[in-house]
Amino acid sequence: SIKRVEILSEMQERAPELPEVDAGAMASLQTLGQIVAYMGEQAGNDYAPASGNGGSAHSSLNETAETHATLGRYSLLAVEAPEIGLTMPGLLDGQRVVITDDGQGIAAALVDALGRRGVSARLVAEVPEEAEAVIFLGGLQPAPTAAINQTAFEAARAVASRFASSGGLFVTVQDTGGAFGLTGFPPERAWMAGLAALTRTAAQEWPDASVKAIDLERGRRSPEALAETLASELLHGGPDREVGLRADGQRLILRDHRTETPRGRMLLGSQDVVVVSGGARGVTAASVVALAQATRAKFVLLGRTPLEDEPASCRQAKTDAALKRALLNAARAAGEMPRPAALGRQVRRILANREIRQTLSAIQAAGGHARYVSVDVTDESGMHTALDEVRSAWGPITGIIHGAGVLADKRIADKSPEDFAWVFETKVNGLKAMLHATANDPLKAIVLYSSVAARCGNAGQSDYAMANEVLNKVAEAEARRRGPSCRVRSMGWGPWEGGMVSPQLKARFEALGVVLIPLDAGAQMLVDELREGDDGQVEVTLGGEPRPEALLSDGSVRSLLLEVNVSRATHPYLAAHTIQGTPVLPVVLAVEWFSRAARAFRPDLRLISLSEIQVMRGIRLERFDQGGDLLRLRCQQLSNGDGVVVSLELRGAEGALHYTATGELRAAAPTPIAGAPTPVLEPWSQDRIYDGDVLFHGPDFQVIDEVEGVSDEGIIASMGGLASAGWPREDWQTDAAAFDGGLQLALLWSARILGGASLPTRIGAVRTWAPPPGGKMRCVLTGRRVNKGKAVADMVFLDADGRPFASLQAVETHLLPRPPRR
Repeated sequence: SIKRVEILSEMQERAPELPEVDAGAMASLQTLGQIVAYMGEQAGNDYAPASGNGGSAHSSLNETAETHATLGRYSLLAVEAPEIGLTMPGLLDGQRVVITDDGQGIAAALVDALGRRGVSARLVAEVPEEAEAVIFLGGLQPAPTAAINQTAFEAARAVASRFASSGGLFVTVQDTGGAFGLTGFPPERAWMAGLAALTRTAAQEWPDASVKAIDLERGRRSPEALAETLASELLHGGPDREVGLRADGQRLILRDHRTETPRGRMLLGSQDVVVVSGGARGVTAASVVALAQATRAKFVLLGRTPLEDEPASCRQAKTDAALKRALLNAARAAGEMPRPAALGRQVRRILANREIRQTLSAIQAAGGHARYVSVDVTDESGMHTALDEVRSAWGPITGIIHGAGVLADKRIADKSPEDFAWVFETKVNGLKAMLHATANDPLKAIVLYSSVAARCGNAGQSDYAMANEVLNKVAEAEARRRGPSCRVRSMGWGPWEGGMVSPQLKARFEALGVVLIPLDAGAQMLVDELREGDDGQVEVTLGGEPRPEALLSDGSVRSLLLEVNVSRATHPYLAAHTIQGTPVLPVVLAVEWFSRAARAFRPDLRLISLSEIQVMRGIRLERFDQGGDLLRLRCQQLSNGDGVVVSLELRGAEGALHYTATGELRAAAPTPIAGAPTPVLEPWSQDRIYDGDVLFHGPDFQVIDEVEGVSDEGIIASMGGLASAGWPREDWQTDAAAFDGGLQLALLWSARILGGASLPTRIGAVRTWAPPPGGKMRCVLTGRRVNKGKAVADMVFLDADGRPFASLQAVETHLLPRPPRR
């Protein structure tokens, strides 16, 4: 690809009339024929071969209709979600954990809070390159400014090269109300709200890293209380990428929800004056023309390009290549030889001027009025002067549309601070200038052109994503401040067919299943957002469903890695599950963690079952009283069709494989069974259930209350579960205490059938149809088969009303070898 760039550069030196070429696109061309065809397309077919296999550049009407059907409008919701009880990788065993200063004492308190939980961290003013885990608290600073966004970017840039190749942990913390701006918060904090979009982009660029954005509402809490809240989220919050922590204790995550478009009358009319930045060219221009047709309003188009007459020699030239030839011929006739770069700049100015004039004419033809003002949208003084002239001519301004934006795509590791500032400030400072310049105008509408990149992140666009996320939160603040008299929208556009999407990028989006917005459909979306019938949604994403995983480099879903530290402090009840003086991890806890990991992997689906749960090697908790044992979970997608099938593993800190399982997730809830078969039983004759031999369990695991009967066919008992056992209150996905009680029944039945003590080694399937009932229950175990030294049984758990809520199927127990006689 480097050689192709060298050749391309030499060609442009020798033949400056050739069109501008995307060097990145050239990398995919393998033959001279492909290069000629590509150059022909760029030149407007002036150089196209006489024949070829190229298709039409335009979609058919049927294709367009099909695309329109896939377009949607998505709003952002904050929903309650408890901690998962597991940790993202990179913190528990991180050797170089750094926390940036917040200026209020929270960072120092967090260092202490993590230290008491076994994590050694240190406070830093700047993130060092050797950091393995970074917790950026800049978003909690008491005096928020937009500059915090660049500080956060530079913190990510410091570790980006290593995190992209070998992973790490990167967490940003901000205070925008604990719900990412969706509830009330001090409006000045909106200007530093781009941090969440930085983590979303980091997730795209660093697939092996752990990233999280936390919105921590300070309220009136002390630094120590805030640090405790943060430490709990970092150690128990699992993989949720965006977590809001409210001052009232609520824990929120973000979800996208498809919503309907307003369908009432237009809010704007022919007397309204709408100022549009970036509206003279590109996709914004197409939208403004449609709005002119719907409203017949007056439009002021702002742009940096001066509107000037083009050279007479260019008036008949229509394409990039033809313009270059005309300019080159005119220069040669004057005895000059311009450099290709200068020629390219002149052509771009001519084409930009033509596009501006076409937009002005289109607005007039649609029934509106339009004027163009050449001004830098980030120049507040220039904006005030320009809009004063507009008011003198047309009256007060009643609407603003901020569509100006630039790109300088590079990954975080390669992007310079200057590139970041250029992209970020064009969006953010441009909005600030527009709001200041119209502060005294009776605005009916504020429309901000944001991007799906803010919602999902996008590799190479950390600055663009962060700037647009600031727009989203400023819109939320403005909507609350202005109330119903002003319609405020931040429109997170997906990629358009045109604008900044090249044909090569369009092909990549289509291959990944990312929906492109046709110009006519996108234009209509803007019009519809300015109709009566407001649904109160300020941030809306337009186009396809926002799916961050679709933008990964290969379009695949990555595996999910999680960790858990098991100690007396974190899991005190395991002291009652001891063999030969050492606590042993029960299989039901592996089942619980597998359930949590699978649900965290695809929270949009329901876990139907866990199957083929294998005990490869038991886990002895040797460090139960010495800081704990670190265990690692992996969830990996196996298939993705009608639902998802995942593989699950639980390994020790050194990589030894201990438990495996397969999980199935679907959109629909699992269908419960009708009931449980009842085996014919004999009376239970033993005096003690927990005899210390067959059942070795201590008080916290003694959940069986009464054995109702036993026979070779099975065994039935009444028992308690999590609530009666007194295990810590968590977001349990299964009733692990009751499940262990069921396995204890299997051991009692196996002792009768096999003639001695045994241990469970495999569970064929675990199914849960309802949450743990929280009271007394029954377990019905039915024997399936018995072989030499092995028994297999099924069990169903029923609540107090006799309704099945869970089952364990094909539970295998193996007879333990007898100790040698002395």
